[in-house]
Amino acid sequence: MKKGRTKNIVLSIGAGFLYEIVSLVCGLVSQKLILVNFGSAYNGVTQSISQFISYIELMKAGIGGVAMAALFKPLSVNDTKEVNEVLSSMQKFMRRIALIFVIFVIGVAIIYPLFIVRDFGFWFTSSLIFIISISTFVQYYLGFTYQVLIEADQKGYMIILMQIVTAILNTIVSIILINSGSSIHIVKLGSSLVHVVPPLFFYYYVHKHYQIEKVEATSDKIPQRWDAAAHEVAAFVNTNTDVTVVTMFSGVKEVSVYSIYYYVISNLKKIVTKFSGGFASAFGNMYAKGEKDLMKKNLSLFELIIYSLVSVLYPVALAMVVPFVMLYTKGVNDVNYSRPGFALALTLASIFNCFRIPYRTIVIAIGHYKQTRNGAIAEAVINVVVSVLCTIRFGLIGVAIGSFCAMATRSYEFANYLSKNVIDRPISDYFKHVFISLSILIIVNLVSRIYVGNITSWFTWVLYAAITTLLSLSLTAITDFLFYKDDTLRLFDKVKSIIFRKHEKV
Repeated sequence: MKKGRTKNIVLSIGAGFLYEIVSLVCGLVSQKLILVNFGSAYNGVTQSISQFISYIELMKAGIGGVAMAALFKPLSVNDTKEVNEVLSSMQKFMRRIALIFVIFVIGVAIIYPLFIVRDFGFWFTSSLIFIISISTFVQYYLGFTYQVLIEADQKGYMIILMQIVTAILNTIVSIILINSGSSIHIVKLGSSLVHVVPPLFFYYYVHKHYQIEKVEATSDKIPQRWDAAAHEVAAFVNTNTDVTVVTMFSGVKEVSVYSIYYYVISNLKKIVTKFSGGFASAFGNMYAKGEKDLMKKNLSLFELIIYSLVSVLYPVALAMVVPFVMLYTKGVNDVNYSRPGFALALTLASIFNCFRIPYRTIVIAIGHYKQTRNGAIAEAVINVVVSVLCTIRFGLIGVAIGSFCAMATRSYEFANYLSKNVIDRPISDYFKHVFISLSILIIVNLVSRIYVGNITSWFTWVLYAAITTLLSLSLTAITDFLFYKDDTLRLFDKVKSIIFRKHEKV
């Protein structure tokens, strides 16, 4: 390894944080333009189509995580032959998936406009489906394999930087096309072509910087394939069940409401996840080298980072998301966008999704797919069943309730497994973190009720958001020093060592 693990983690975190800010801003700009120029129905149908197309991800379930786990050791010892065999197995599999994807898209293009969404004409919807599918096909056929290699080699920051460039370019293209009066088809075609750039770049970069050779593909180079699939299916269900259920039981305008709230809340989760960037490959590298004591030492720091971020960001999100959405959708009156109950349920679901990040990261990095497979299956079942039943009974809020039940269950399952089977420690450590974070959430939102009702403009929103952030940040800092003083001081020491370029071993 040419670069220290600390440096790669910092680069990944920095790039990831920058990407989420750029992605959030660019996404809000693009979606706002579609809402204003085309309406909620158009916004809803494009979001719904994207989710239906993403179902093909089930076909590649687990392949990325398993391949990455298989690459950690050969990369750490520069075993080029083994690396090429893993890549060959993965590439062969992904190209089959790409061909299956073509058949899948044709089926969706026929079934979706006939039986699922009939608000628009058949050819209008079918052609839109084909256009939105372009970038996904190129990613599966060409880029995904090499993206996994780059990430396994602890260079995930390169992937993120390319995503930043793509997000900015996509927004610029969308603004130009929409302002020039282009149809929704042309706008989405421009977006798809922009998203073809990253897979092409990854292909070029890997072939230039790695010794890539054609070798005979062997399936046994990707072990625990089906066990890993259970984990990916669960993650896929958590991401995609909501829009599917809302589309089928509530209509595309409700999908538009869901997509705006989800976009804001999910981007917070992405920010938290990006702060874990580099930890997966670092823990995988430690495990491959047998550095288990080092893994245990750094888990507590990893937890402190994740739970502190949740405690700072999510109380602000819960307090400010409804006023934000109302200002954002001002002038769009074809559906009611004020949904405080839905905002609460969706926020709680996302919080528990974040709570499991440290434990899931390690479990996946060390390849314990089979051992935690049943929990993944249970999570998927809970999400689907509860979401459908609650949506039929309560409407939009039902899908958020389903997500919350599934994510809370899975968060505990990951923490419990890690405590009992990987790193010996009491499960009460997990509950302590959860209790503190939720307490901060409650306190901040009780206080914020004093002034949230006074938000009438973007200026007042920014002002009160800053006040709320200061409150949650202060409470988080206080609780960190009260309950995790040693870890907090150790984290500060590491940050100082990075700033002053004292590259110690993570």
